[in-house]
Amino acid sequence: MGRYNYHGALALSRAVCVGNSSSGIKETPAVGAPFVNIGSRQDGRLRSTNVLDTGYDEKSIEKACRKALFDLKFRAKCRICKNPYGVGDSGRKIARVLATVPLDRRLLQKKMTY
Repeated sequence: MGRYNYHGALALSRAVCVGNSSSGIKETPAVGAPFVNIGSRQDGRLRSTNVLDTGYDEKSIEKACRKALFDLKFRAKCRICKNPYGVGDSGRKIARVLATVPLDRRLLQKKMTY
């Protein structure tokens, strides 16, 4: 789909992302889309409240998809979920911190810390 079309599709009001990709974990909270995470591939990864974890069997995948599509309370929760990966302003924050680092000899001379 490419980045532009993928993010555009996620932003649709009835969109649901289904799969086992880290993209579903990391990108869907930014647009408030539900994510049905299939299987254990993303176990241990930080996630938001828009993620529905399910097993590999057809019935549990179908059940999670139905919830993601038709449960209005869950969908409302997805629209306001907090993205644990931030809001897309990391570059500005990093630049702000780097702009305050003094560029002098201390930066050039490595210190042993052990």
